[in-house]
Amino acid sequence: MKKNKINYNLIVSIVVLVIVLGLSIYFFINRSSLHNLKLIALFLGLLITVSILSIIGELTKNKKLAFITPLVIIIFAVASFFIIKKTGTGSTGDSEKVPNFVGKNVSEAITWGANKNVEITQNYEYSDTVLENVIFAQDILANSMLDGVDKIIITISGGINYDKKVVLPSYVGQDIETFIAEKEALYLNNVIIKYEVNDYNMRNTIISQSKTGEIRRSDEVKVVVSLGKKSELTAVNMPDLVGKELFDASLLLEQNAISYEIKYSFSDQAKDTVVSQSVEAGEVVKPFSTKVTITVSKGSKIIVPNLLTMSVSEIVKWVTDNNLKISLSDTYDSKTPVGDVVSANYKENDEVSEGTTIKIVTSKGPLKMPSFKSLNEFRQWANTYDVEYDEEYVFSNTVPKGNIIKFSLSTNDLIIDGTPIVVTISSGKSLTIPNFVGKTKSEITTSCNNLGLNCSFTYGAYSTTPKDVATAQNKKAGSTVVSGTSVLITLSKGSAKTYTADIYESQLTFGNADATINTLKTYFASNYPGVTFKFVKKKTNQYPNSGYIHESSPIKDGSKVTQGTTYEVWITIK
Repeated sequence: MKKNKINYNLIVSIVVLVIVLGLSIYFFINRSSLHNLKLIALFLGLLITVSILSIIGELTKNKKLAFITPLVIIIFAVASFFIIKKTGTGSTGDSEKVPNFVGKNVSEAITWGANKNVEITQNYEYSDTVLENVIFAQDILANSMLDGVDKIIITISGGINYDKKVVLPSYVGQDIETFIAEKEALYLNNVIIKYEVNDYNMRNTIISQSKTGEIRRSDEVKVVVSLGKKSELTAVNMPDLVGKELFDASLLLEQNAISYEIKYSFSDQAKDTVVSQSVEAGEVVKPFSTKVTITVSKGSKIIVPNLLTMSVSEIVKWVTDNNLKISLSDTYDSKTPVGDVVSANYKENDEVSEGTTIKIVTSKGPLKMPSFKSLNEFRQWANTYDVEYDEEYVFSNTVPKGNIIKFSLSTNDLIIDGTPIVVTISSGKSLTIPNFVGKTKSEITTSCNNLGLNCSFTYGAYSTTPKDVATAQNKKAGSTVVSGTSVLITLSKGSAKTYTADIYESQLTFGNADATINTLKTYFASNYPGVTFKFVKKKTNQYPNSGYIHESSPIKDGSKVTQGTTYEVWITIK
């Protein structure tokens, strides 16, 4: 019996295919550390294709396909190895590598990028643990091959987010040290602690707290703390405040009932630390009797360079090196090249302190007409960049109402200051107002719905025209309007009816004219609709009391009254 021959070519092709697929998955997962991804993908793709073709050749006994298996797989495997080795994770090869920026100041990354012609894109994120302007992430891993890298995105700490909301419990009745520990844990930066004499609370016990519950870290929280009884306060040695942070120094002064004032000056010491005090440390001071002046550092005096002549990267480096903050925005400017500085909020030789925000506006180049998808998008753009524009509305049978028909400028046309852009907007299809006079309310309603008019109705006078038939309209028949136009239609109340007024003695309240009037108003409105009655109080010599129908009243029991007419009814008074 003939034994089956082992097909080594088929086995090799399958093994290679499995290995290459595994490598492909590995490189996909670690793609952030690879920089010739297209080249790697090309070789891996070719290996996969050749392996599959070889397998098909062996299975179908196609000698041509089977023949190329050993040669092509070996060539591409060797080539792929050298390509991956050169452009891979950086574990091999002598090419220059991407530095590890994590933990470094942003200025270091910017300087490196400028020297290597690599764009350093900066993203800022708040962090409670990483110092401001310190890098804590980068999209291209450290030690990756620099070959082919033209941009690196770094994530920089914006420091603590003082707008973040936190929950602050009430510490009234507790020791001040407990509150201070909570202040530090929650990163509250606007706490004011004041001490006052109090006969009912022990010293250092919190008497009141201005805010509790959900607050922002930057919200002012004022805490009043007990000094205890005034008689128990004694003289103390002046504490050494130099080098202490302002909060800690002021707290010491408050705790010892020492009055103080604060002055600020530039200093080489850290910002918000005490650099001097008017009363020397160790000197005996009595409560409330001595006023101490403490001088607090504003940080080093920083002289502003000519920011208008610097590049944005140079400004960012200067800002971060000097512990300043930066706000970047852009604007269209035909006189300033794209990316150059248009304006800054400080001029050359201005003096600023640490923490100052430097506002830089860069140029987007000449203002050119973009393309817009909607009218709202255009309006928002124009308002953002103070672009003048006029809106013209015209009828259109093809462009829906409210959509843009055309602009006075084409896309990429240069926009000249002082020349408004004219945007032509569709008013929708034009409509001709019909003549509604003489038509019934139901006919008019149907017509308005079919035409797209917004018709409403009001009633006019009584007339010979049948009820609910139009007698007038506020938009002239034949006028051209847009869809949705409101039209007010006046309808006839129909022919006026005549009634005989009935006035009964039971409706009269003798001695009270107002009561009689109120009763008759209700009765007449219910029984004689469309007839208007005006009630007039008149003195009488005939009747002994108020509340009667006056002897000379135009309307009495049995009078005829007609809809659409106003009548007077006289009521007696004494």
